[in-house]
Order: sequence, then structure tokens, then C-alpha cells
Amino acid sequence: MKRVGIFYHKSFSRRSYLTVGRRLADFPGALTPLLRDPAFRLVECPEVPDEWILRVHDPSLIPAVEADPL
Repeated sequence: MKRVGIFYHKSFSRRSYLTVGRRLADFPGALTPLLRDPAFRLVECPEVPDEWILRVHDPSLIPAVEADPL
């Protein structure tokens, strides 16, 4: 059985450039039924060093995120 990781940070549930409106306002609670299945795992994202972020994102992302009042 393959496992699925769902990566989430509480800021995703607030209005910001990361989301359209408040479309994730009911997260992560909305995942409860899905997370009963052992194939799914919720990973709550901790703060990480910029070096890690730059491994997967364009450098212009960091100032944009820092400027957003999440």
C-alpha cells in the first residue's frame, strides 16, 4: 500500500497570496475522515532554514512570503 503525505501549515488556512480566499479555513479538521485510513498522513510543516526552502523553490519566493502578514 502506498502512503500519501499531506503537507499543511496553519497559515494555509488564513487569507494570503498562498490561498484563494479562505478555501482552506476548515483544514486540517476536514481531513479527519481521510486520516482514519493509514495510507494518509498529515505532516504539519515546521519552520525550516532558508537553505532548505531554496532546494525546492525559486529564491524570489522568500521575500514574497516574508512580506505577507500571514
